[in-house]
Amino acid sequence: MSDRKFELSRRKALIGLGTVGAASAGAGLGTSAYFSDQEEFTDNSIQAGTFGLTVDQYVTNVDQDGLGPDQEDWEADQNDTGVWVNTPEIGIEDAKPGDEYEFCWEVTVEDNPGYVAVTGEYDDWNGVDVDNIELEDLWDIDDEEDLSTIGDEALVTELTITVPGEDDDETVYKFGGDYDTFGDLLDAIEDDGVLLHDEGGDGIQIEADQTVTVCLTLDIPGEDVGNELQGAKLEWDLTFYAEQARHNDPEDVKSEAAGL
Repeated sequence: MSDRKFELSRRKALIGLGTVGAASAGAGLGTSAYFSDQEEFTDNSIQAGTFGLTVDQYVTNVDQDGLGPDQEDWEADQNDTGVWVNTPEIGIEDAKPGDEYEFCWEVTVEDNPGYVAVTGEYDDWNGVDVDNIELEDLWDIDDEEDLSTIGDEALVTELTITVPGEDDDETVYKFGGDYDTFGDLLDAIEDDGVLLHDEGGDGIQIEADQTVTVCLTLDIPGEDVGNELQGAKLEWDLTFYAEQARHNDPEDVKSEAAGL
């Protein structure tokens, strides 16, 4: 085998580069249009989409059997709007066995489909805590530990989410059996947030400009509650939080709401 040495002079290198350059230029004649072609648009614009949330809060029924502030004495229609909505506080007092309450919220997602979760805060006092009663006035209550609160005694008899459909049709999801007492429901809302979901636990995608109605019915059973509830008071409010459905997971929306 002979040893061959390749020597590259400066002149040869320049000639070679010139040849490559010419070939590249020739190739570019056929492809340059793909990189440089352009079209002109006039009177057109692109803008970001919009998203919002509106919540209407209603006290739809308060029945204290004529012995307390029935529905006509409650402020029945209250509204707030935003991407997170704080509803006005609701106070329940002068509660008695046999009382019934119903509250509803009309939740509208605006402009784009979205998921909605709910969080909130509450305070729940017995009658001595708020100085509404004296313990010695209750003939069958010997110790403050025997007193009770509205959160402990009010039962969630019905909790529904109603989603409208086509041709005046609607789907109603029922969750009354998921919470024994009003306090159980409020704890879940306050601690972890509650996603508006179907009966299978999947988040409900609310369509653009669609109104979903959430209703809660409470009952204080007459056969089980007595003087331990006298003078008790409960105050609570809710925060509704929404994110658009596109690119967002409903469970993440719930987590964000819990962190508000």
